[in-house]
Amino acid sequence: MDAFQHADFIRRRDLVAIGEDQAIRQQLRHGRLVRVAPGSFVEQGTWQSLDALARHRMAVLATARRLRTPVVFSHHAAAALHGIRMLGNWPSTVDVTLERASGGRSDGWLRRHCTGLDDVDVVVLGDLTVTSPAQTVVDLARMLPFADAVVTMDSALHRKRTGGALTTRAAILDRCAAAEGKRGWRRAQLAADFSTDLSDSPEESHSRVQIHLAGFPVPTLQETFVDAEGFVAQTDFYWREFDHAGECDGRGKYRDPAYLRGRTPVDVVIAEKNRENRLRRLVRGMSRWEPADLYPPSRMVNILLRAGLPRSRG
Repeated sequence: MDAFQHADFIRRRDLVAIGEDQAIRQQLRHGRLVRVAPGSFVEQGTWQSLDALARHRMAVLATARRLRTPVVFSHHAAAALHGIRMLGNWPSTVDVTLERASGGRSDGWLRRHCTGLDDVDVVVLGDLTVTSPAQTVVDLARMLPFADAVVTMDSALHRKRTGGALTTRAAILDRCAAAEGKRGWRRAQLAADFSTDLSDSPEESHSRVQIHLAGFPVPTLQETFVDAEGFVAQTDFYWREFDHAGECDGRGKYRDPAYLRGRTPVDVVIAEKNRENRLRRLVRGMSRWEPADLYPPSRMVNILLRAGLPRSRG
């Protein structure tokens, strides 16, 4: 399958061929077009409809059209192509890995990693050569903070992903072993040891990291509760010893059409409130926080402390 068939680009060379080059400058000036790579543009409405991951994927595909020599798309570029979620911002450049002797400098659009391709695990997506999901998350973990590294690994391992998990923990550990001795490999190993296939979102993964770093007891993930009437609910976190549930409640569920499934945001809010009321009758305590409460982490820590959860270190 052609990796570009879903990339709705407007290419400058096509417009030049029909004498419409001036139209590009006018459209850019009026904000109707967005430049995603040199010579490739997309309509503003299309761009606004994409999330950050999809925007970076589009930038990768547009950049790939310009390249005249074979490259391996890696790091953030590979994450976007695989659909691996990130915690921080996506870069403005596209990552590629090349042979050590290839030379070449990074520029405003391309970031070259001339580290060699020996023992680099690659796959083919459409007509692009890309580092494998396991290789990608280990490469990223070697250069990212611990929380960011865990988020990417959890995303690749996510068991509920459409089509199944992208990789296995064993494969990630294998790529960590292959990187032993290289810069950042210990950081990647720590993230791999902490990773799980049970986190359903980057916000859950980030919360789990902060719970760990703050010294709270290790929670059970995705605990299932059933009441006498057959009501079933899963919680993001559950501390069995304290009979306390915790949930990171992002606002995307109230706007995402895939989650709304024809319902209005008000319908979803009411359904979520009813779910919470029934769940609270099944547990002694319950804490909820938003992704914004993770910045700074002390906000989420105080939420749990006020709920009575102890921590072994301050």
